[in-house]
Amino acid sequence: MYLNIRRIDRDTIIIDFPKPVEVVATVRVPSMKSVETKYIKHAIFKHVQKGFHKENIIDYYKEILKALDLESGLIFLTSVSMDEIQKIEENFSEIIMTIGLEPPVCIDYEKVYEPLSIIGTINILIYVNLPLAREAIVDLLKTAIEAKTAASSDLLLRCRSRAVGTVTDAIAVAKPYDLEEKILFSGMATTIGNNIAKAIYNTIVSTGIRKGVNWMLRNCIGYDVEDLLLLFKELYTLAPIPNISIDKAIEKIRGIIYKTLKDPNIWSFIIAARELDIRGAIGMIPGLAKNEYENDTVKIVADEILGLSLALYIGGAKALFSMYWVENIKKMGKLKYNVMGLYADDIISALLGSLYTLLIEEVNRNDIDG
Repeated sequence: MYLNIRRIDRDTIIIDFPKPVEVVATVRVPSMKSVETKYIKHAIFKHVQKGFHKENIIDYYKEILKALDLESGLIFLTSVSMDEIQKIEENFSEIIMTIGLEPPVCIDYEKVYEPLSIIGTINILIYVNLPLAREAIVDLLKTAIEAKTAASSDLLLRCRSRAVGTVTDAIAVAKPYDLEEKILFSGMATTIGNNIAKAIYNTIVSTGIRKGVNWMLRNCIGYDVEDLLLLFKELYTLAPIPNISIDKAIEKIRGIIYKTLKDPNIWSFIIAARELDIRGAIGMIPGLAKNEYENDTVKIVADEILGLSLALYIGGAKALFSMYWVENIKKMGKLKYNVMGLYADDIISALLGSLYTLLIEEVNRNDIDG
């Protein structure tokens, strides 16, 4: 509608604005001139390899501008393929996005990064053809950040605490330079802010959902299906079913897992565990101090009840005993999970125990049928 998108090569896309724009952004707007640029005509989305690092990012920006024969421009760097760039049109606005959801970032982060090593992962360019005052442009930038944060949180991106985005997000708001400054507010409760917030939120969430159950499972419990199969393989070697090889058992269990994960009730248990772990890790469960959560206090039995309920739902009463068996094996040190969380730990035990029960039942049915 407004923006002209040019694919230069496999790794580079140029966005041409219909006229020069004023920009508020979380990244520097570089220029080939020695003076600061007030208005720009272009934005660039540039694909870089994962692990990208430059000691002087401004010099790298200028290398990009020089190669494209541009005087200035807003540059977004991302490891996301340019084939995955997304464009959303709203009333009087357009949004260009690249969405990579790793590595997540949160307040309780293990490692901080030097500023010059940071590149854009969730990149959001918002063009608004409305007479926004400078304050409203900043307000809209804030609104976009809030929408991105809400989406990252609802996707349960796996971090030590609740994720707010990824390490390398970059967001910018641009408006034509010659429009009057009439609109003072553009927060989430305004028409323009709400429309853009919904567009950003829905696009990020739908991108995550398309990644599938493996990705979602890893976010929730720290293990995907293949990881669970490796744990199940360890379990099976301790108590194999007669005449069923380990390879045959894993093949059957793989099918059972994917069938099981089609049930939204099972996901309700899994998601509840992740939410509880997020809250427990920051001391946000009333009556449960942060240090008590970290030390797996005996005062909390809800984790076991949650796991037992999941096992009962998946495999019936037999699965309850299977879960206890798995827990005992774990306590003896014969089966180990990485540190996933107080609640997720019992969910993993419930899944493994239930799957073992379902495997035995399937083998028995086949024997009877045979």
